[in-house]
Amino acid sequence: MKRLLKTILLIINVIVIALFLASTMSGHIAPSQFVGFALLSYGYLYFLIANIIFIIIWLLIGSKWFILPAAAIIVRWAFLPLYFQIGGSDQLDKEQPTERLLKILTFNAHHFHGINPDSGTDDTNMASFLKIVDEEQPDVMALQEYVGRGDTLHLTEQLQNRGYSHMTSGYSNGSITGEVIFSKLPIGRVVRIEGPSKLYAELLWDDDTLRFYCLHLNSYGLDESDHQQIHDISHGNVDSLTGRSTLHKFRATILEHEHEWQVMQPYFDRKRNLSIVAGDFNDPPASYFYQQCREYLKDSYCEAGQGFSTTYHGLFTRRGSTIFPAFRIDMVLHTPDLEALTYKRIKSEMSDHYPVITTLKLKTQQ
Repeated sequence: MKRLLKTILLIINVIVIALFLASTMSGHIAPSQFVGFALLSYGYLYFLIANIIFIIIWLLIGSKWFILPAAAIIVRWAFLPLYFQIGGSDQLDKEQPTERLLKILTFNAHHFHGINPDSGTDDTNMASFLKIVDEEQPDVMALQEYVGRGDTLHLTEQLQNRGYSHMTSGYSNGSITGEVIFSKLPIGRVVRIEGPSKLYAELLWDDDTLRFYCLHLNSYGLDESDHQQIHDISHGNVDSLTGRSTLHKFRATILEHEHEWQVMQPYFDRKRNLSIVAGDFNDPPASYFYQQCREYLKDSYCEAGQGFSTTYHGLFTRRGSTIFPAFRIDMVLHTPDLEALTYKRIKSEMSDHYPVITTLKLKTQQ
């Protein structure tokens, strides 16, 4: 009987190992070739935790099979820093020279509705955002799903009064809504890339020109029924047929993200200097889009983050129970000639996302 239980345990562990390894393959296989790897990329962290549990179990029962999950983790060790960091900081060193530093904020404001619209007015959430701006004093902000006015608070005017006199959005008609860049640095040329959700502005930074991207990748568009299906599936209360509509939405959006990468790739060049890409990627770090970006760009979280840093939280709990996991999907990436010195995620309920703030330094200035 004991031998049978070990065999069953080993079979389950091998399946978990296979899922864990497959969840790291999304960056190598385009979703249009096989979408399964991209879907599994959402489970990387959970498959990792499951394998760690198996290591503990095998060690407790004195079995040599702990080598299998341990080897799998070692083989794909490079993915762990994308989810967990040690030694970063959210504060600048007091002795750090302040020349050629840029403080960047990215935030999906979700129209400032908050995760519970009944808990306060849009004005309340906008006022909370202004408080963060006053405390953090970012130089440039990439805002997604932005609206500039609540019931009584004229947020855009308040930001202008605070020095953000240079601004542009994904709309060519001058509307400061949706995906918006606010900057204390002068803005030169603005390029809108395939619609209003992707744009970049050339910022005049002393004698240099900095290309600053604001991105908002395609959303999954999940509704209440999808949330309930995810909840039911996680509790084993639904068969595969029930979840097909939700799975279809995930598949369609993942394929759209591949298309968005094809659109964005020509703008990325390994020889290009001074570029920052900020925004809501709507994809975790193991995803195809993120992995393709990392061929060209560095991640400020990986340089200066600490601990886990989930940035999306809006569907984490509902009616007291977990129905959808939280992910780090809001990113600040940059070219190698820049270096992240600080990274901060600010927990708040202004939106279903958390603001992310990082301080970047021009490497050539020591």
